[in-house]
Amino acid sequence: MGYNLSKKNKISPIELPCKKTIYYSPEEAQDMINYIKENRSIKEIHAYKCMTCGFWHLTSSKK
Repeated sequence: MGYNLSKKNKISPIELPCKKTIYYSPEEAQDMINYIKENRSIKEIHAYKCMTCGFWHLTSSKK
């Protein structure tokens, strides 16, 4: 039994509702914030839990 891999039958990967980079925990997001602060000149950056996807994102916007 073979698979039909025609263009019509290709499976698309699952797309998340958010286009921002996701972090799976606040600790993972904080690690990235620490990395950014060490390697770039940035005023302020913080993590927030997205109400749309449930993952964590980074922002430089005021809370």
